[in-house]
Amino acid sequence: MIALSPWCTWPALEPGLRARGVSLYNLPDESDEHRDDRIDTELMALFRDTAQREAFDALYQHSRGRLFAWLRWLLREQHARLDAIDLLQDTYVNVYRYASSFRSDHAGSFRSWVRTIAANVVRRARASVPRQAAVDIAARGPEPIDRRPGPQLRVVQGEERVHLRQAWLLFLEHYARAFDSLSPRDRRALELVEVEGHTYVETGALLGVGASNMKMIMLRARRRLQNRMRASMCVSHAAARVA
Repeated sequence: MIALSPWCTWPALEPGLRARGVSLYNLPDESDEHRDDRIDTELMALFRDTAQREAFDALYQHSRGRLFAWLRWLLREQHARLDAIDLLQDTYVNVYRYASSFRSDHAGSFRSWVRTIAANVVRRARASVPRQAAVDIAARGPEPIDRRPGPQLRVVQGEERVHLRQAWLLFLEHYARAFDSLSPRDRRALELVEVEGHTYVETGALLGVGASNMKMIMLRARRRLQNRMRASMCVSHAAARVA
């Protein structure tokens, strides 16, 4: 039996996990990898059903390391020069936003679902980067060597991560409220394009609108979302442009 990190004992989560019969330890003949997948799925299902902030925070802490490693592997496989940290954050924004669409059919459901979302985030990020001329890899200099930070820097970085996570969760709450205020069609259109990875043509067919109207629907949905977030966060258009 392998004990997990202290996060699993958060009082706010214990009743919900206990009611679901969730074990935070290895089941008989269960590998550590399978245990982690199972707990991710249970935490995601708990967040989907309760919208409990602590559940999402626990899910983020428990799953982000493995998803970050997978994103770095995917970027290497695709030779994509993108920031894995930015992609990771964008992925969890979509996890938060589209929690209601999650289906917990098996222990690995969250891993499969979140990787689909992450792959779509990567695809959109690559499409937004202007194509550059190929560079002869052999002509490049050696890759920079990662140097481990000293103790003081690690403390500072740890404090910054805590503050960043708190700010990010607050941002997600504003985002969720703005998203929920959209019309059902706008929410479904955003979900089909940004989570499920459908093209505008496919999304238009599913929503019963012409392909020529789909781009306008998406543009207006995103603008409404941005405007409602600015209003919720008391951010003026001028301040948003400066930022």
